[in-house]
Amino acid sequence: MDRRLIESESAAARVASAAAWLGARRASAVWIVGARREPVDALVRRVASEQGAALGWERTTLDALAGRVAARALARRGLTPVAGTAVEALCARLLHRMRARDVARLGRYAAIADRPGLPRALASTLEELAHADLAPEVVRAHAPDLAALYAAYRDELPALGLADRATVLEHATATLREGRAVDVERAVLLLDVRVRSRLEADLVAALIARAPSALVTIPRGDDRTRALLCERVDLAIEPATHAVEVAPALRALQARIFEDARDAVASDEAVEILSAPGESRECVEIARRVLVAAREGTRFDRMAVLLRAPERYGVHLAEAFRRAGIPASFSRGARRPDPTGRALLALLACAAEGISARAFGEYLSLGVVPDAEGGAPPDAKGARARFVPADEELAASDDDADDESGLAPIDEDAYDETAPVRAGTLRAPRRWEQLIVEAAVIGGRDRWARRIEGAIAAARRAREDLEDPDDVEGRRHARRIADLEALRDFALPLVDALAALPGRATWSAWIDALSALATRALRDPRRVLAVLASLAPMGDVGPVDLAEVRTVLTPRLREEPARAPGDESVGQVLVCTIEEARGRELDVVFVPGLAEKLFPAKVIEDPLLLDATREAISEALATRRERGAEERLALRIALGAASKRVVASIPRIDVERARPRVPSFYALEIARAIEGRLPSYEELGRRAEIAGAARLGWPAPDHPELAIDAAEHDLSVLGGLVDLPPKARIGRAAYLVAASPIVARALRARWARWDKKRWRSQDGMVEPDEGVRAILAEHRLDRRAYSATALESFAMCPYKFYLRTIIRLEPREVPEPLEMLDPAQRGTLVHAAQFRLLVRLRDEGALPVTPETRARALEVLDEELDRVARTTAEELAPAIPKVWEDTLAAVRQDLREWLHRTSEDPSWVPSRFELAFGIPAGDERDAASLHEPVPLSIGMRLRGAIDLVEEREGTLRATDHKTGSAWTKPGQRVMGGEKLQPILYALALESIFPDRTVWGGRLYYCTDKGRYTEVEVPLDDDSRAAITKVTTTIDQHVRDGFLPPAPSEKACSFCDYAVICGPHERRRTMRKEGDRLVGIDSLRRMP
Repeated sequence: MDRRLIESESAAARVASAAAWLGARRASAVWIVGARREPVDALVRRVASEQGAALGWERTTLDALAGRVAARALARRGLTPVAGTAVEALCARLLHRMRARDVARLGRYAAIADRPGLPRALASTLEELAHADLAPEVVRAHAPDLAALYAAYRDELPALGLADRATVLEHATATLREGRAVDVERAVLLLDVRVRSRLEADLVAALIARAPSALVTIPRGDDRTRALLCERVDLAIEPATHAVEVAPALRALQARIFEDARDAVASDEAVEILSAPGESRECVEIARRVLVAAREGTRFDRMAVLLRAPERYGVHLAEAFRRAGIPASFSRGARRPDPTGRALLALLACAAEGISARAFGEYLSLGVVPDAEGGAPPDAKGARARFVPADEELAASDDDADDESGLAPIDEDAYDETAPVRAGTLRAPRRWEQLIVEAAVIGGRDRWARRIEGAIAAARRAREDLEDPDDVEGRRHARRIADLEALRDFALPLVDALAALPGRATWSAWIDALSALATRALRDPRRVLAVLASLAPMGDVGPVDLAEVRTVLTPRLREEPARAPGDESVGQVLVCTIEEARGRELDVVFVPGLAEKLFPAKVIEDPLLLDATREAISEALATRRERGAEERLALRIALGAASKRVVASIPRIDVERARPRVPSFYALEIARAIEGRLPSYEELGRRAEIAGAARLGWPAPDHPELAIDAAEHDLSVLGGLVDLPPKARIGRAAYLVAASPIVARALRARWARWDKKRWRSQDGMVEPDEGVRAILAEHRLDRRAYSATALESFAMCPYKFYLRTIIRLEPREVPEPLEMLDPAQRGTLVHAAQFRLLVRLRDEGALPVTPETRARALEVLDEELDRVARTTAEELAPAIPKVWEDTLAAVRQDLREWLHRTSEDPSWVPSRFELAFGIPAGDERDAASLHEPVPLSIGMRLRGAIDLVEEREGTLRATDHKTGSAWTKPGQRVMGGEKLQPILYALALESIFPDRTVWGGRLYYCTDKGRYTEVEVPLDDDSRAAITKVTTTIDQHVRDGFLPPAPSEKACSFCDYAVICGPHERRRTMRKEGDRLVGIDSLRRMP
């Protein structure tokens, strides 16, 4: 019989030999078995395209063939194939049962039997023993404790009706040997199939034994596969004789890698070693070379990136290829973050941390939130509806199973624009996460409910306290209220579900609770449900707590395989593990990660079965020597897959840890195979860095034509201009203006703003047309009502006045830290306490406060402050109780000192408190408050609220309490136009009480921070003239449409709109024509 084994370092040569052998059997029935299905499909397509169609060829993999052949035998015995997570779950069940019933049988493992990592390690070791076809009695002589577990594992499988991979291989081999398999007598082609165990070798031998002819191809260096097969089958070992075109340097590299090569070969571009600063930049350099190869004529699907550490490179490659517009196909071996799994893990972290806002915010940010039903998350699905088959690969068919779950398909196009959730993403996830912070939520279900309700109440109170609830601040508070209500409706049901998770329970109870939670909290929970279903065999294990559940689920849910059906890989760059490259022949191959501990990976002993014990038990068990050989074989496979070019790359910096990386000695071996000598690490690193030409501080190539996207191209062009003389730079980047209207507009605006003395439209609201003037006319001071605060912003900066008061642009919100109350919240607390104190003292007839009545007033103050603290604690208290207590103590001290100082001058008697006009009425408003704005004698209408109206001998005085620092000086009237409340509020009193005399107004900084400073402004002729000049100036600028960004000194340092103008507006505007700023400058000089 014709039974041959072809061994070659070149995948192209092996595939050519397989194609020739297969082409000679177009009329024969053939099993074509590959390491993966895709290389087999590619081989068949190649033969069919060259020689025409064929019948009777079956394409499969070794696992799929075993499942197909063993299916009837397993069915007769009532066994279901399981692998992966299910086997680990079975080991967890076994450990739990032995620990509960007969802990002595665990031996030395009893001390760690409850550790969540043991089932995974045990599953790996027991499966290896089973694949080596070793009986428990053989193991017992050298590892009795492990043998007891192994025997129990072998007994547990049939008792539960399960068959692990070793059992499937055994039944498949027996079926083939007995001749009971259908179509068993076929010719057999094994394309680079990896054989590592006795059971795998037995199956292959049984398959070949009944075949009329067989061809086996293996990569050079796969000594274990060759030895196992040649022990069982008489194979004629031959080199690949079919000539294939391989670049000379590449051919030498493939043949001489790990050999003691002492002569150099002709160097060409077929082999390149480069380095880059970190994995991310390394992937960008790979993308760059993919584009170069494509421009030179290499098809995308003739290139591949072969990974030894897919968990480190998958995400970076996906991002680099996306930027470069390179179509890529990621295989199952390549892994990527699973947002759905991570979302569930975030919710479990939220529960473990006492309903943590941080973890809940992470869940919201992952974009897998389900569509809300009436504002709330959907109800949990029933047990039948949430069933999804376990996600395992060991099955009789290569085809993907149909989705049998009861979950409805996701309609990405059906959404409501006003819904809080759209297509798995919150409408404003940043705002929702920020709202959680602003609500000061830290933990506990009750705390969540109280804090969110308190935040809603605080926002409503803040809106009511505004001088103008319809201005920017008012609309911002209104939006925050709506957002907080949406957050409450969506978050609290999930918080309830998290709070209801069991403290300790069996895995069966946990699986049921978590699958129900997944259907409520995840937009597409099918993969999570599949992982949970695979844990069903450990249902009786327990009770376990949440910490152990998280430990078991984290490695299974954090990442997912990057699946890519074979049909979709046409025209795409392949990204896969090196093992998945068996049987593939490509033109260009990229091998990243040639750094220590990445490739080769660190080889360690099995902690449950050390190498010395393994050698004593059986030579069939792998030791570190065999594992080291596997690493060398992986490099041979990667290099051998290419026929035109290999690019090996080194990440020279560990960016996450900010430290350099050492190149792998495999990179040295590649250099030695080409040059005939072993370079030093320093020499290799220096050459690789020059070849990569990638800098960490400037993410762009030296030559623009090598850029992978527009951003890199532009940076490359600009980087090349840095070292040129100024005159040589002129016009070199002019294409940016033509390519991007946005860039052109920005550059012209910058030129107009900085290089032109005349005021232009780019400077802000300075040259309006007639239409804009007509709109601005509606904002003149005799047309609409203004608050004192709004008018004060004009003197600080006319453009800020325009943005905030006229077009009502909302500033960017910056959350205050949880460790403190923000100034507005502190001010609210002070004003509420003052209002209640004064109202109660007035009702008791105890005003004014005198030194004689001060003691009683202080008692009332403490009582009212305590009452305010109790009623507003959930509105204003930060999450840390100590912060609230310290703030309350400081406020109490400030108010007691304020009351003491007030009692020293009882001549002014408080009469009205929180006298409002033009703003909505509230509980804490004076009875004489007016709904409409008040007209002032200076020709404008005012809205606002006066904190305190005092009387003395029939004369009124308006007082505005301040809780911040005092920067005004006594004797000033309008303070450069930035403090208008004393005069404006005095004029308001004149309008509201026309038969009364108004003395004037006062600013009272009533806290220690303000040093209890009083600034009194009498309502005399000078004050009237000053306020008239201020309002006239403002009105004229609104009328003329000249509201430039001309800030006062230091105004930009605390302006909410600095991000719009930039940090240098004062310096810039000083370059402009000064005659148009005369009125503003004159206003700012007013005392």
